[in-house]
Amino acid sequence: MDYNVHITRKAESWAAGDEDAVISLPEWLAYVANDPEMQLDSQAGAPVPGLEAGLPAEAAGLSVWLGYSRHGRGGKYAWFSHEEDRVVVQNPDEEILGKMLAVAQVFEARVQGDDGEYFDETPTDMQAARAETSYEARTDFRAFQTFASAEAAQPLLAMLAQQGIVARTDADNGQMAFDSSFANNRLVSKFTVKLQLADFERGGQLLADVNQHAISQADPNHYLFTFSDEELFDLLVKPDEWSSFDVALAGQLLRERGHDVSADTLRLLRQHRVAELAQPDKDHKMWILGGYVSALLGGFFGLLIGYQLYFHRKELSDGRYVPAYSPTDRVHGLRILVLSIIMLLLLVSVRVMQGLSTG
Repeated sequence: MDYNVHITRKAESWAAGDEDAVISLPEWLAYVANDPEMQLDSQAGAPVPGLEAGLPAEAAGLSVWLGYSRHGRGGKYAWFSHEEDRVVVQNPDEEILGKMLAVAQVFEARVQGDDGEYFDETPTDMQAARAETSYEARTDFRAFQTFASAEAAQPLLAMLAQQGIVARTDADNGQMAFDSSFANNRLVSKFTVKLQLADFERGGQLLADVNQHAISQADPNHYLFTFSDEELFDLLVKPDEWSSFDVALAGQLLRERGHDVSADTLRLLRQHRVAELAQPDKDHKMWILGGYVSALLGGFFGLLIGYQLYFHRKELSDGRYVPAYSPTDRVHGLRILVLSIIMLLLLVSVRVMQGLSTG
């Protein structure tokens, strides 16, 4: 009976439905491309265990470990297969398990068998390690750059892996982009690369190198060539609203037109933009008033409004989260939240007492 061992980022089990803790195909391909002992072989140039005769063995991400001491001997191969959100090896021996542990360290992942047993820890450390893995997967990584597809992100992921920068990815396969006129509704998708905040600066430098190469091959009919200087500067001031390639190309066009877009100038422009975005939203007097009224009436909407005002955070283009509302509005939000809870409890108590008296 075949036995699979999984390299997974999921905290509880490789089979859990945790969509935030995945090893994406682009990440795996980037790793294989930068590990001289690994070879991508999606056409399966050697026999793959578990595949029936005549069955096509094409599988994106299927790779073989060339450093395996028994490679090719008696039909033995160390196949690493990427399956949706993890990397799987079938019936690995101790040598292959050692390679799996090394690969897992690169991805900050775990090595887990079909039955849930781990190969990288002692049982006494298991619960703490799971909690730590879950925390890292959910809180340490922030959105760094968004691409239209996984393929578009591949050059950046390859450079990140080459420099030893750990990345996470998040794929949105498509959602309806709503247009109130119903004239241009369409399915959109995005592929987000996430980095730790400490790696944002290095990641930005690598992304600039990727874009510089793309600029050298830019289509002369690209729409940015028709932009005025003012429009290009406005684009640079709001890099979070454009793709990284558009931002890089806009800077290149302005330089060719004789304008100063040095690194210091861009840094000041972007710092100014981040400072603008960090300013709290204003003019919520009617919303606050409605929250108090709803709270006094024992309404559920008072809870929602109070929670939103006090707890809501917005993400800035540099990956930081800041309160979305002013300190004054947040104080109102906390008061609305507390008042709503008190009034709801009073309302429930009155209803209970009425029920007891009538009973």
